[in-house]
Amino acid sequence: MNKNSLESQNRRLKKLNRLEFAVNAAKKHKSGDNFGLKWVLKAVFISFLFLGIIYYFAEPEKSPQMISVRNVIKKTRFRSKLMTLAGDKNILFLGVDSNGRMANSFFGTRSDSIILLNIDKSGESINMISIPRDSKVYLAGKKGSDKINSAHAFGGPVLAVKTIEDTFGIDINNYIVVNYAGVRDFIQAIGGVPINIEKRMYYRDKTAGLIIDLQPGYQVLDAQKAEGYLRFRNDAMGDIGRIKRQQWFLQALLDKLKSGKTILKAPELIGILGKNIKTDMNLFDLSNILNLAGELKPENIKIATLPGRPSKYGAVSYWILDADKTQKIINRLIYRDIPAHVEEELTISLFYAPELTDEIDDIVDKFHELGFRIKFRAKKKNHYSQIIAHTKKAAFSRTSSLKKEIPGLSNCQYVVEPDEAQYSYTDFTIVIAE
Repeated sequence: MNKNSLESQNRRLKKLNRLEFAVNAAKKHKSGDNFGLKWVLKAVFISFLFLGIIYYFAEPEKSPQMISVRNVIKKTRFRSKLMTLAGDKNILFLGVDSNGRMANSFFGTRSDSIILLNIDKSGESINMISIPRDSKVYLAGKKGSDKINSAHAFGGPVLAVKTIEDTFGIDINNYIVVNYAGVRDFIQAIGGVPINIEKRMYYRDKTAGLIIDLQPGYQVLDAQKAEGYLRFRNDAMGDIGRIKRQQWFLQALLDKLKSGKTILKAPELIGILGKNIKTDMNLFDLSNILNLAGELKPENIKIATLPGRPSKYGAVSYWILDADKTQKIINRLIYRDIPAHVEEELTISLFYAPELTDEIDDIVDKFHELGFRIKFRAKKKNHYSQIIAHTKKAAFSRTSSLKKEIPGLSNCQYVVEPDEAQYSYTDFTIVIAE
């Protein structure tokens, strides 16, 4: 390493130390029984980051993890900014698979999963928008109309980013493309993910070498079963049903990443990502995302799926996006428009598990005490609790009392689904699972 490189690196490290001190000072007022443990784990994590940087410039003894980390850095522009100081960020996440067992999964492949992440500048909340893979759009670069998942096949992540920016009028800061090999290795490394599977799932694709064979019920999914759960779409709901399962899975994965054992595996996890992702992000931003995932509270996550309807043009099936509702979701989850607070009584369509029949009158009374009116209610077996916002008045801030006071809603999903005609024109649909 020459003198100029060393001096430059020292300046970067000093800057990072000052930034870390600032973050510590800003959070100093927070307390709790596990305060010491959290910061010890953070120190271990940050130490690993510095080791990775030193390896990149000084090339010490090579290990598989460090080689992977270095490969990630080589793919990107080396920048020292931290995500928490860079303002709100929009990150495009693409999940891809190979066209064959020996094919390059990052070249000429369609994106099986498309998720737009908006991370606020404080790093304390994430909004996630799932874009159905069959959505009919105009591809950037004058490539005509096609399914949105073909953008990656025709022009890689650059064309995918440009297509989404042009279609929805937003700016995307970075992209992350992950293949299913990376998903499998990641799940195996953290010891599986607990999921409540809602039904029997069986599908076999000999050409792709894919076998999905899952039984219903609560279980910990290993790498192979997790891949099957994420890819299954052979039912009446098709891709929309699969998107919902992916959203459940991501929430369960975030819960798993909160454990101390998982945090201590950060070097191994980053090594896995290094071998199985393509990104324009640097090591610091990638590590910040992993760290953020381990700290994020479920109540600070909002999700949505772009609404529309299925349609066929000739032999091709498309998802035709609803332009008006899509714009409402973009406004709320990307631009973070905050609806004006209203004191008026908000209405609810309530679906509750049959096991709650004896308690439901008391639960309804509690809703009324909190300033909500149950306009419609019915028994329905559900595997996950949800708060679904339909109208502009259904602000996220109005749900905090519900999560505190209504049993079963404390860690439930908050979903934005604009549809004022949904369930007799109610502001919210609330699902309380068993």
